[in-house]
Amino acid sequence: MKTSLVLMDVICSNMAFIAAFLFSRLYWATSMQEAVLSDVYSVWVLFNLVALVAALHLRLYANSTIERLENVLRATWKSVITFLPVFIGCTLIEHRFYGVGYFLGALVGLVIAYVVLSRFLFAYVYTALSRRHATAFHKK
Repeated sequence: MKTSLVLMDVICSNMAFIAAFLFSRLYWATSMQEAVLSDVYSVWVLFNLVALVAALHLRLYANSTIERLENVLRATWKSVITFLPVFIGCTLIEHRFYGVGYFLGALVGLVIAYVVLSRFLFAYVYTALSRRHATAFHKK
């Protein structure tokens, strides 16, 4: 369960980053310049590093957290609430490119939507597995 949660978070959060980038490109006046493109790559690395540090610092994927659904949900929201302001602050301080506001707005919306949907799915799978495990235990 832990491995699938980590993989789902990594893949979907990076998909949100790419989608936010493509959305913000729609609002840029001209085609992307090389400087903007290099900024996006460094912002992408920053995005992943800040997400990793927030998840590790708040023990989002620790065995003790994964054991209870409430712990996963609580750690997830703490991680998101820590991650987004730190990432936005670092991005606004270090990377000033045209369209950064559109990019950050789209990214925040997509990350929050992803977290809500993924944790609903996680809760459903978690309770279904718990019920099946409890039923199998009682049959013995």
